[in-house]
Amino acid sequence: MTFLISLALALLFVALVGKTLRAHPVPFYLAAVGIAIVVAVVTWAGVSLPAGFSKWVWPVFARGGLAGGLFVLVMFAGAFPNGSVPSRRLMPIRGPLSILASILTLGHNAAYGKTYFTLLFTSPAQLPLNQLLAAICSVVMLLIMLPLFITSFQRVRRKMPPKQWKALQRLAYGFYALLYCHILLLSLPQALAGNGVYQLTVFVYSAVFLSYAVCRVLKAAARRKKTMATLPRRQLGSAACCVAAVLVAVLCLPAKGMASGAEASSVYADGVYSGSAMGMNAQIAVSVTIQDNAITDIVIDSHREDEPYFTEALAVIDDILDTNSLEVDTVSGATYSSGGILDAVADALSRAVR
Repeated sequence: MTFLISLALALLFVALVGKTLRAHPVPFYLAAVGIAIVVAVVTWAGVSLPAGFSKWVWPVFARGGLAGGLFVLVMFAGAFPNGSVPSRRLMPIRGPLSILASILTLGHNAAYGKTYFTLLFTSPAQLPLNQLLAAICSVVMLLIMLPLFITSFQRVRRKMPPKQWKALQRLAYGFYALLYCHILLLSLPQALAGNGVYQLTVFVYSAVFLSYAVCRVLKAAARRKKTMATLPRRQLGSAACCVAAVLVAVLCLPAKGMASGAEASSVYADGVYSGSAMGMNAQIAVSVTIQDNAITDIVIDSHREDEPYFTEALAVIDDILDTNSLEVDTVSGATYSSGGILDAVADALSRAVR
């Protein structure tokens, strides 16, 4: 959901201020730097944010959502047919958009790198395999992004031979591929476990990135064969096929079996039951109290999650107790930790079945 909101904001941004960005990019760069600094400082300080802001606004900036949305526009700017309406709107501001996306990405990496890059270089064994690989992807992405970022500024670009600049920019394809791999590494394990939020994430990112890859290949082939006139129709049809194929694949993933409120009131024996599940960093252990066949208390026994995300994730406990059900949403901005709590409670309830 964060990515969809971010992509919509990126499109709205281009529609409203695209011409201004092209003519006067520096104020936008400074605003992006300010946002990146705020994201890093607030994250490092563990500042507690209002629930609504934390759920809907903060992930757009802190979780790299808006940066990803801007990068998608930069990607497709080069995939659309030359002279098409999207190409005419995006190509003149492709450089500024990539600079803005890079600045916001640096803020995102500064915010989370304090934890994950530190673990990567000092205690990699503490990271689950998927997070270890995702952190390695992030480091490689940064190494690719920094020269692309610097050479996107017009003053730098003018000083480079055109062929050298164009050759360097081809590194962007590797960056896009690693970005997709980074998202899959963080999302696919939970998606395979039946978490609907992560399944939606896998679907959206896969549909976007695979559609881009197909459109880019079709454009290159059309240029060689001189069949550009039919390119838009073929791109649209191929992108639709990609979306349909990814949707079918995601629908084949398992659905998580969660107890409903009605089931919780009829099939669980009274007592205190322990359960555990993987959070963001490690196992989260909980104790769940069942009384009169209802969930009356949930206690966190141990965890190694980061703040302030784990404190935010604890809101899911109130939701479980209020509804007496596991059919509640994870906490946006603390999805892994809140999802780990849900899974740990589900594990405990599995031991309470009569």
